[in-house]
Amino acid sequence: MTAQPLPVATVPTNPADPAIVADTSLAEEIAPLGYLVADLAAFVDGIDGNARANLVQIDTLRRATQDFGGAIAALHDGFRSLGTSALETEAAAAERLDAIAENGRRYQELSAWGTGIGPRTEDLEHVLSRIVASNDDITRIARQVNILAINASIEAARAGDAGRGFAIVAEAVKDLSHKTADAAGGIRTAVTSLDGWTRTMREDSRRLTPEFARGLEIAASTQDAVAMIADQMSAARTRIEALETSVNVLASAERDVGEVCDIIDMGTRHTATGVDEARNRTSHMMDRCEALLQRVAEVEADGPDRPFIAHAQTIAGRIAAAFETALETGQITEEDLFDTGLAPIPGSDPPQFMARHSRLTDTVVPPIIEDALRFDPNILFTCPCDRQGYIATHNRKFSALQSDDPAWNAANCRNRRLFDDRTGRQAGASRAPFLMQVYRRDMGAQGMVMMKDISAPITVRGRHWGGLRIGYRNTVQEAPLRV
Repeated sequence: MTAQPLPVATVPTNPADPAIVADTSLAEEIAPLGYLVADLAAFVDGIDGNARANLVQIDTLRRATQDFGGAIAALHDGFRSLGTSALETEAAAAERLDAIAENGRRYQELSAWGTGIGPRTEDLEHVLSRIVASNDDITRIARQVNILAINASIEAARAGDAGRGFAIVAEAVKDLSHKTADAAGGIRTAVTSLDGWTRTMREDSRRLTPEFARGLEIAASTQDAVAMIADQMSAARTRIEALETSVNVLASAERDVGEVCDIIDMGTRHTATGVDEARNRTSHMMDRCEALLQRVAEVEADGPDRPFIAHAQTIAGRIAAAFETALETGQITEEDLFDTGLAPIPGSDPPQFMARHSRLTDTVVPPIIEDALRFDPNILFTCPCDRQGYIATHNRKFSALQSDDPAWNAANCRNRRLFDDRTGRQAGASRAPFLMQVYRRDMGAQGMVMMKDISAPITVRGRHWGGLRIGYRNTVQEAPLRV
């Protein structure tokens, strides 16, 4: 809600001018004072509205500042937590980097060992082939020895008792050859098994060598990635610390804004209190001025307002008679005529309403109030209002269908409207023979115009229904007033 500039109204020129005083009545001299007070009251109302709007804005700003402060506090906590997390992540990454480097060294050693198995198995195969060759020699020798032992046994048997000792030796050599042959067979079996295992190991080494190389590449890449993460965490922590510093600056600014809001709020509330008191005083001044104008109109038989007063009373009587006729003919019931309930018309702006008597007034009132406009060219409007200030039927020139422009509607679509401002309320509620008021009227493109409002009560079957309002410009020359 934004404070709006106050409109400028027009009031009669200075009544102290001798050229005016000589030819004006007391009512014409007092009227400018009433206009001045009315304009001053409207001006004070405008200031009051601006002050209240400022208070609303200050409250909005205060809430926004509080929300901003909460957001800053949350950011501060978040950055602090994020900084701690970044520091912990950086430390964990550094620790992990050391572990990865150590594992990389171990894997490199394992890879070197695995890669070196192939050449070593080839050397082992060469050794095993030499063992097999030597074992074959032993087997041949064992067979030859066995043959010699057999031959020796034969010769010993031929020699009889003389060859008995030689036979024992031959038998021992034979037994040794058998054992040598058995050992050579065991060696062959073991070497054969070892040779198969060696071939498998060599094939596995050849197959796994690329995997070892890839593993080394992955380990190196992982180490580089973790190192980059550690560096990025370090850089992120530096940026977080910078952001936390900026948040601290924002927090300090938020505190300053809060203090300024407190000062503005205190000043605005003090101003609003003063303006409210000024409104009360201007309202009291308005009451006194209007009472004075009312009294002058009563005592000045030839005053400038007397014809308008009499005209308002006449028109009020004609409308009351039309209402009574409608009751007699059954066009409306007394309950509906005096009902003050209002039903909003959807989509209207400014808001318009329907009352239970609206259709009747649309039927019987227009001819009366249109004819009443011809009484004097200074009359701007003539219309009846009920006790609460509701105007169901207005002059045709103020009863246009609403458009999409609320400002145009306010000036040209014044029927079906509830005017519960000071002037409207008092015009509808007054039971005095007549009531004179001065007020500012929004004439749309013509701006705010100072007017006199004469109202006379409308009484139907002894009950007060409302009032007949006549609004007219003062006959004294007008000039702009700036307050």
